[in-house]
Amino acid sequence: FALSLELLVGRTGLVSLGHAAFLGIGAYVTVLGSAEGAASLAWLLPAAVGAAAACALFVGALSLRTTGVYFIMVTLAFAQMAYFVVHDTKLAGGSDGIFLYDPPVLAIGRRTLLDLGNKQQLYFAILAALAGTYALLALVQRSRFGHALAGIRVNEARMRAAGYATYRYKLAAFVLAGGLAGLAGCLLAVKDGYVNPELMSWHQSGAVLLMLIMGGIGSLRGAVIGALAFTLLTE
Repeated sequence: FALSLELLVGRTGLVSLGHAAFLGIGAYVTVLGSAEGAASLAWLLPAAVGAAAACALFVGALSLRTTGVYFIMVTLAFAQMAYFVVHDTKLAGGSDGIFLYDPPVLAIGRRTLLDLGNKQQLYFAILAALAGTYALLALVQRSRFGHALAGIRVNEARMRAAGYATYRYKLAAFVLAGGLAGLAGCLLAVKDGYVNPELMSWHQSGAVLLMLIMGGIGSLRGAVIGALAFTLLTE
């Protein structure tokens, strides 16, 4: 979750106070998709990531037309709208939230390859997701796309004058960050076995931003260290 926001804040210079909305969407899709029993991870995980990315596409397409503090407030407004949708909807369990009784599994025929109900397997699945996310974002930073995002952070007007469609670059980064937050939400729902609207609150968005500040904005390593430090302090 912290790594996904690092792509926006540290790489692109987009400070969002509504990033928790995508975390919550990924978590709710995971729980609702498992309502009829243990769902297959093969479709549930892409569904959670895809739903969060689709929401990020909609929110980003509108909010990226603003800049600075206006962008911060618009992202916060969209996140609060998502919060009240799940808070006031019976389908999403309302303020009480929803329990995940049957963790998803990955199986081929009758052979189970990965059972997220097993704590040891869940641990290594989350560790693999963390390593994969880190590697993906490291590749993004070294790519032409990543260098363009860095240029937008430093001087967007100059990048636009150089012929870059900065709006599209920022929107692509916003969607990628939203999808990765959805991945984190999916894993969080499985780990806790429970989701509630507080996952989408502005407190959650503020907490992940604080993780980046603690670890050092602009560094993937800092995002991981900041998340670890913040979790240790809160526990």
